[in-house]
Amino acid sequence: MEFLPESAIALVLQDFGFRISALLANTVNYAFYILFGFVIAWILFSWFPGYPSSPLFQGIYNAVGAVVNPIMMPIRSRIPPLNLGGFALDLSPIIVIFGLYIGRSLLMLVIDNFIRPVTG
Repeated sequence: MEFLPESAIALVLQDFGFRISALLANTVNYAFYILFGFVIAWILFSWFPGYPSSPLFQGIYNAVGAVVNPIMMPIRSRIPPLNLGGFALDLSPIIVIFGLYIGRSLLMLVIDNFIRPVTG
């Protein structure tokens, strides 16, 4: 089996109606919205301090924690929560959401300005 050079692969994909830049842009957008959804779910779960009693909800809780904790914990360790009288406000989800927006914007700029002109 012979391997095709990258330009030939791009041409084959374009023959089938796919554009490399559009595939990359869609992948970046899907990854952004999936991570954004996990962060929002983590915020909602943090409002209810007890573990879920159902095995289904426990699995969802563990899955959300497994995705979000590696992102949140470095930020939480460096930025303590704000103590506002009787409650504390955790700023790490806000910083992660801003970081996701900035990361998506930078990746889309790279795709639009550097990848799309080359691949079409």
